[in-house]
Amino acid sequence: MMTDFLLLEKISRLTSRTPRPRLLHQKGIAARGSFAPYMSLSDYTRAEFLRDPRVETCVTARFSRTTGEKGSGDSFRDTRGFAVRFETEQGDYDLLCHNMPVYYISSPSQFPAMVETLMPEDRQALGSGGFWKFLSENPQAVNLAVGLYSDRGTLKSYRFMEGYSANTYKWVNDRQEELYIRYRWVPLCEREEDYEKRKGVSSQEAEFLAGFSPDCCVSDFALAVEEGNFPVYELEAQMMEPDQAKRCGFDFLSPSLYWPEENFPYIKIGKMVLNQVLKKEQEDALCFRPGKLVDGIEPGNLEFFQIMDYAHRDGGRQRGAKQ
Repeated sequence: MMTDFLLLEKISRLTSRTPRPRLLHQKGIAARGSFAPYMSLSDYTRAEFLRDPRVETCVTARFSRTTGEKGSGDSFRDTRGFAVRFETEQGDYDLLCHNMPVYYISSPSQFPAMVETLMPEDRQALGSGGFWKFLSENPQAVNLAVGLYSDRGTLKSYRFMEGYSANTYKWVNDRQEELYIRYRWVPLCEREEDYEKRKGVSSQEAEFLAGFSPDCCVSDFALAVEEGNFPVYELEAQMMEPDQAKRCGFDFLSPSLYWPEENFPYIKIGKMVLNQVLKKEQEDALCFRPGKLVDGIEPGNLEFFQIMDYAHRDGGRQRGAKQ
């Protein structure tokens, strides 16, 4: 398996001489800031940036619309990316999330079909025939479609958007004890009316904004930072012990399935504050990868992580982004 990946790496380097735009997540905004845990999590993981609440870790975050090309409306019905890079003393840790609790696919073999469905030349809107054909052939994607066709699929502000890891991680502590983890970013709102914005907007308002203010999510975020109203997000985690995983009754590693909150409640573990918007050329140079991990954090589904990491790494190479 490793030999195959090395061969693919060599071939990809040969075919990426001319930079290309992102295949997906073309339009977005990136910002820098800091993260600090609320408490020491050393009982659960040996990842250094989660062990001391007095130590802040620099972060870079990028928010993006999955299928939106540059110039398209931010508010159209779509999934959104929420990627965060923790710049730890152990190295970079990339946490890739999006605004739905589940993902389109559960197997890496379905990745090419998913991308072909969402590619720019094949889509005018997510309601196209190709999209529904993909759903009919991949019923595990219905969980995501239900959320996509709610108000969660249309929004006007990244400052009030949640982010879910969907992928399952493993935390490993100094005693080699393992714990399965799923993450969620939750925006912290100071005003009561801001909580309503977390629900998204109606399809009618989304269509209006696409014409009246196509850059509504990007401009809203940038203006807030410029005015000193820095976006703040709380990191939460669902935890599952190996014994619970054996008897949970569902595929806990599948990105297309929820972990029921009544059995695995979210625990607040830290806070991120973003206070500096990156320039466009800095944002374009970013390449987030699921395979960027640190000691104490491991992939749950290794095969899925390997394929997704290769796809992101090769996409960055095609764009000439710094790896």
